[in-house]
Amino acid sequence: MRSFKFAVVGCLVLLVAACRTVPIENITKQAFPAEAAKLSLAEVEEAIISAATTREWIVSRQAEGQLFATYSPRSHMAKVKIDFDNTEFSITYADSTNLNHSGDSIHYNYSRWINNLRVDILREVSAKATLAN
Repeated sequence: MRSFKFAVVGCLVLLVAACRTVPIENITKQAFPAEAAKLSLAEVEEAIISAATTREWIVSRQAEGQLFATYSPRSHMAKVKIDFDNTEFSITYADSTNLNHSGDSIHYNYSRWINNLRVDILREVSAKATLAN
């Protein structure tokens, strides 16, 4: 009986940990490296799309300086809006499925996915600007 109680408590702890949520973090006006200013808007867009697709985000162009990116691992889905010019960019939450979204909170994996996307975009734009010399 005692081991059964420990098993139940252990399962509950794992269940709570698996459903952990955190505040939604939007990336607002993240500056590109200074050398990116010499890139055209089309070159910046190309670099952002390249960075996102490398991480298996599906990207669609909405307007000049605006993209939507969707990431769908397993049964989850996160959709973000990426606004940009040749000096900065923003990544904001747009929609999700199976990520426990509630008000201003979401599954903790979302934050990791967005941070990875941010770092990859900075890296790709920086590399493209360096090669443009």
